[in-house]
Amino acid sequence: MLFEPTTLSATARLIAETLEKDYSVDPAPVFQQADLDISQLRVPGARYPSRNMQALWRAAVEATRDPCFGLRAGKHISPSFHALGFSWIASQSLLGALRRLCRYHDVITTMPLSLNICAVDDCYEMTIDYTDPQYAPEIASIDAFVTAIVQLCQFATDRQFAPVSIAFKCSDRHSINTYKEAFGCPVTTGAERITLRFDRESLEKPLPGINLELAKANDSVVEKYLASLDSQKVTTQVRELLIALLPSGHTNQSRIAEHMNRSLSTLQRQLSQEGTSYQEIRDETRRQLATEYVRESKLSLSQIAYMLGFSDQSNFSRAFRRWTGVPPREFH
Repeated sequence: MLFEPTTLSATARLIAETLEKDYSVDPAPVFQQADLDISQLRVPGARYPSRNMQALWRAAVEATRDPCFGLRAGKHISPSFHALGFSWIASQSLLGALRRLCRYHDVITTMPLSLNICAVDDCYEMTIDYTDPQYAPEIASIDAFVTAIVQLCQFATDRQFAPVSIAFKCSDRHSINTYKEAFGCPVTTGAERITLRFDRESLEKPLPGINLELAKANDSVVEKYLASLDSQKVTTQVRELLIALLPSGHTNQSRIAEHMNRSLSTLQRQLSQEGTSYQEIRDETRRQLATEYVRESKLSLSQIAYMLGFSDQSNFSRAFRRWTGVPPREFH
């Protein structure tokens, strides 16, 4: 995957609120530990790099010493987190709401994720599968996501709502009984993928807040927001130029600014407004391309070094080891 995934800052806000309200922990040092700017929490539509978000989940678990922190964080979700939440409440049924989540989950995170719901016997099964091992989420992150789904179902119906069952992929759970109590249903681990099983009738029943016109209006807001995440960003344009120019070795910041018809100071300011810098984009683009090229194994290390703009293979190998912890030939 070329571009670094991002996560909606509303997710980080859940973590901050949980730290303060449930544990009386100041979130500022926890955010600092994850190298995240806590001031972005209140910026509508702001996003954080997903790698830093996973570091934030780890730091929160460490700060609270609670391996079940994600279960508590997910409880703080409300429909006001984004237009997607308002579409959820105004959907025709929970089935429609869950289908919206499957369609628009990139609003929450652009991490490689497969989210599907389908009918199975007398139930519906929703499966969650993180498809790229290098972006594997923290257990607390998964717990919070699943809890938030159930919580939003309860918001739209009633507090007694519960899935038929939940199966988690990872078996490293602190206390299975804690999970059963949190979700109000049987919980198992060691499954092939995360699966929430719902009663068919409860998902197809019309919601009390049904308003299809309002739901469609919020869908439009969601679609515009998603469109704003892609190619118009200066960050994306810089990455595209880097990919094209890296083999030439002429990828200094001034050259990139020239290709974009901007002054160097303008480019620096625009990248700063998007929360990044030329150096960060270049390093991350090189790192991601390097892991993709090495995985392909059809290219020699000298070819890869050339394609990434390194002066020689040894410089590339040193950089690769710094990025991944292993030399290129040992990377899988």
